[in-house]
Amino acid sequence: MEDIVSRPAKEKVYFPGMNGIRFIAAFSVILHHIEQTKFWINNPATNNYPNIWGTMFCDNIGHKGRIIFFVLSGFLITYLFLAEIKKTGTLNLQKFHTRRALRVWPVYILTVLFAFLLLPQYTNIFHHNGVSFNDQLYNGYWVKFGLVLLMMANFARFLFDPVLGATQLWSIAVQEQFYLVWPFLTRFFKKYFLNFIVLFIVFKVTMEIMMKVYFDHYSVFPNTIITMNRLGTMIRWWDIFAVDQLAIGALCAYIFINKKDKILNFIYHPVFVSLIFIIYVYLFFIKVDFYGHTFVEGLIAAVIMMNISTNTKFPVKLENKVFNYLGNISYGIYLFHNICVISILNFLIYYTNLSGNVLLFNLILYSGTIIATLIISGLSYKYVENYFLKQKVKFEVIKSGRNEGMK
Repeated sequence: MEDIVSRPAKEKVYFPGMNGIRFIAAFSVILHHIEQTKFWINNPATNNYPNIWGTMFCDNIGHKGRIIFFVLSGFLITYLFLAEIKKTGTLNLQKFHTRRALRVWPVYILTVLFAFLLLPQYTNIFHHNGVSFNDQLYNGYWVKFGLVLLMMANFARFLFDPVLGATQLWSIAVQEQFYLVWPFLTRFFKKYFLNFIVLFIVFKVTMEIMMKVYFDHYSVFPNTIITMNRLGTMIRWWDIFAVDQLAIGALCAYIFINKKDKILNFIYHPVFVSLIFIIYVYLFFIKVDFYGHTFVEGLIAAVIMMNISTNTKFPVKLENKVFNYLGNISYGIYLFHNICVISILNFLIYYTNLSGNVLLFNLILYSGTIIATLIISGLSYKYVENYFLKQKVKFEVIKSGRNEGMK
């Protein structure tokens, strides 16, 4: 199998190119949220802050970045689970949850505190309907704060108006809810993991399709308990609860660690990869809401990820010191970028006269957001994350070589 990258060494698990994928995924979300925020604050009558939010490309690029995060996360973490089970015969749940808390919680809590406590003190962005986002924030403030802080931001997303600086946290919440049970399920079904994971994905996708079919034919079977509005909310929540994408990444981990080379050869085949890329590009420019779209997009992301990180013949290489560094700070990029968007926007609105100069306004907004995000994320990685990552190593059964590319 010359086209398959060497399996990670016994001492450390490391997949080349993963950091580059992380960075590209995080960076794509910045464009999505800059244009989304401009859309929220733009007055349709005066068109002060023109945006491209209505374009399919802008909407889709952020979603696709998040999907890549989900698939990549499911792959890497489940690979470590399966490697640990191969090594020890079981999976230490306490050590996993300790590692996960040390990696995720410190910067997450910093982001929540900044968005709820500091950002409203020096910014005052108005919705295009004339209502201040700060006023919206203080309506049900402590409930919102509690939900977001306790990793239930995906529920807060449907119950309340957006909390500027924290709108991206719902996806972290989905992952953490998934990882509350996934290690236990992996250990419990370790002898039948393939059957389990296929059934898990089938159940998630089937439920989505059944709800959407019912919604489209609701008038045939109306229901006084599950009203059409409630059903619509359930569908939207089920869509963003995209655990099928995390599970698709986990399925790829099973295929790779168990050397299912026939499947891998199919995934790596140039014709298949070319077809996947054509579909992937096409999906940037259409409204992606067909039945089972979270599953389809998860599969596409998985094929791209597997080729970049495990196929030595794949022409796209994302393994270099720059990508590795940017990938290592990508968690900070994902968490902090919205705070930077709001801060730069507030500066442009209240301290400059550039609202009429579309080119210069956007040049400063984009460059300022990117530069500020990279600086803050770099500082966070060096002075906050590194400390907890060093503590995390103490609880690793299978050593992760995430920083190997930095050497």
